[in-house]
Formats: sequence, structure tokens, C-alpha cells
Amino acid sequence: MNAPGVAGGIATSQSPPFSVPVRYMLLGILGFATFAVDLALQSAHLSQVSVMAPYGVALTHLLTLGSLLAFVMGAVYQLSTVAFLIPIRAVVVARWNFWLYAVGVAGLVVSMAKWSAIGLAVFGSITTLSIYLYAIVVIVSVVRTSVRGPMQGFVLSAHAYLILAVTDALLMVLSFSVPALAPIEGKLLLTHIVLAMGGFFTFLIMGFSFKLLPMFTLSHGYATWRQKWTLYASHVALWSLVAGIWTDARWLLGAGGAFGVFALVNQWFDLRGIVKKRMRKRVEPPMHAVVYAVVAGGLALLLLLLQVFLARGTTAWQSTVTFYLLGFVALTVMGYSYKIVPFLVWTERYSKKRVGGKSVIISDLINLNHALPVLVGFAVGFAVLAVSAAASFGIGLIVGAVATSLAVLAYAVQITIVMEPNKLGRELLERD
Repeated sequence: MNAPGVAGGIATSQSPPFSVPVRYMLLGILGFATFAVDLALQSAHLSQVSVMAPYGVALTHLLTLGSLLAFVMGAVYQLSTVAFLIPIRAVVVARWNFWLYAVGVAGLVVSMAKWSAIGLAVFGSITTLSIYLYAIVVIVSVVRTSVRGPMQGFVLSAHAYLILAVTDALLMVLSFSVPALAPIEGKLLLTHIVLAMGGFFTFLIMGFSFKLLPMFTLSHGYATWRQKWTLYASHVALWSLVAGIWTDARWLLGAGGAFGVFALVNQWFDLRGIVKKRMRKRVEPPMHAVVYAVVAGGLALLLLLLQVFLARGTTAWQSTVTFYLLGFVALTVMGYSYKIVPFLVWTERYSKKRVGGKSVIISDLINLNHALPVLVGFAVGFAVLAVSAAASFGIGLIVGAVATSLAVLAYAVQITIVMEPNKLGRELLERD
């Protein structure tokens, strides 16, 4: 993307202060790097991790809360103003909620690793409150936009499902000490996973992709008729899975997986259509990753269908969750972040001034060709990790975990360099 016309005419006048989204994004990058180190250190024990093993739960939430959700929160605060042409309501809440979220997640992950009942209750409540505040701010903001259609439906639905997901998590924590809830602990766990990954992350990625991919490829004239069917199918898939979990009906689980595959296939056709109608001659590696991540998501759901058909039970979902979370959610977030972070930094620091007598363009901040080996390494690593988890292959788990960790660390270094840490100190503290 070049400097003239602020990213090709994208309005940024309603964006929140730079410090608001960047704090969340930086926390997400730091969380991702910490996850990578922890994953490598735990790689020798991954084959022995049960669904509810303390360090397994902590590692998963370090990725989902400490990395992916943290980064996404910052991105949504910024992108909502661009996609829906609205200012964020209650920016002061978004600003101060960062500290609540950071403290809550840090304490919660440590409490999970130690399996501290008091810590889970205290920091779980703080994190839940923070996520509620975030979701409410976004919903109140987006519901007022004049931009209607499937994109708005996806984003609003995603945040409604996020509220349900964390509420379900609270009930699960209560089930540890309330005997009446103990028999449904497993169902609460699976429901939480479906609402968080299938509800929040999936709906958000699908919705914003209809804006981000055209924006980053300069695409025009692509078909949009599938978008509403993707939205409908995604809702049916999610609630079929939830119903199957609570009724133990395999046909409902199968239907949920099938509708989910249909939704992702639809999404893939839409993304391919956007890429084909692009004005850019070359599709950059991060945008290729975004498209292929949808394929990984579909493969993960096909794996879920196989698990249902073989009736392998709750623990068999673990490899499916790993493949979907890393292959679809994490890979998509990484792909988009290679474009979002440089754009945000350029807009704040360089869009209205020259450096050394010349204009700085976004491509000066990062060479996206360097993203290719990182993204390929990550894709190979998580694939080996997920397949080895399904086959209980210990050496494969170690190799996959280490490969994934190295790719994530390389990615974190690249994005941190773009942020120019030596300039962040004053910017992060502004207006507090």
C-alpha cells in the first residue's frame, strides 16, 4: 500500500487514539511469543496432556486470551471505524479496560497452571468483566452504523457469542466447587470451545474478511451473494454443535460439522473471487495465508466429522481443536496482522510527514516477502503438531511444537520491528 490517499482513500478520521489499539496488539504479540516459548518447553509432555491438565489449559488460554483475543481486541477497535464508518463509543472504557484485561489474563493463566481455585475465581472474574466491557463497547458502536449487511451480522454475532462463551466459562469454573454442576462439566467445556472458536473467532474473521481482503488487494466487482448464506450456515453449524453436545446426538454433531464445512467452502469461494478481481498484480504471502487458512479450517471440521463417525469421545476433539485454532484462527490473524500493523504505524507516524526529505510508504516498514518462510514454517509446524496429536506420536509432537514455536518467534520479531519499540514508550502512555 502506498502513501498517497491514506491507503487508497480509506477514512481514518474516526479512528481511536493510536495508543488504544496498539496496546492490545502489543500485548497480543508478547503473549504469542510467550506461548511459543512455553509450547517448546512443554513439547516433550504434550502427548500426556489431558483435556483438563493444568499446564495444557494454561497453554491454550495463553494462546487464546493472552495472544489472539488481545490482538483482535485492538484490531477491532481500529478496524470497526474503517469498516463501519463509525467512531468507537466510550473510548475511555476501551483505554482503561486494557489494564483490567492485562491483569486478569496474566493472573488467570498463572492460576490455571497452578490450578488455584482462588486464582481462577478472582482473575477469571476480572477477565470476564473485561471481556464483557469490550464486547458491549463494540456492539453498541457497530449497531449504530448505517453500513448494513452480512459483515455487520457477522461482527455483532461474534461479540454476542463471545459474551456467551465467557459466561459458559464462569459456569465451568463454578462446576469445580458446586456439586450440582459437576455432571455437566464436560458439556460446559465443549460448549465453551464451540462458542469461543466457532462463534467469536470464526464469525469475526469471516465478517472482517469481506472488508480486509478487498482493501489489501484493491479488489472491486467481486460477487457478494454467498455472504448471507455463509452467515446463515455458520449460525446453523454452531447451534447444531451445541445441541449435539447437550443431547449426545451424533447426528446433530455431524450436521454441525457439515454446515460448518459448507460455510467455510462458501467463504473460500468468496475470498478466491475477491483475489481474482484484485487490481494488484501480485498477491502477497500474508493474503495467500488468509485464503489457505480457510482450507485448514475446513479440514479441521472434516476431522471433527470423522471423530463423530468413529464415536471417539470428548478427548478426540483435542486434535481437531488444535488444528482449527492454529490452522484457521491463528494463521488468519497472523496474515492480516502483517498488513494491519504496518498500516496503523504508518498512519500514525508517517502519513503526514517526510523523513530525511522523502515520503515514507508502508512497504518501507516491512518486506512482506520475508513473511513467506515464517508463514510456511508455521503451517508445516501446526500440521505436524495436529496430526501427531491425533496419532499420539510423541516425536512428531515435539518436532511440530518446536517448528511452530520458531515460526511464531520469528513472526513476533518481525511485527515488533515494524512497531519500532524505541518510539512506543511515549505513545503508549499518551492521554492516560
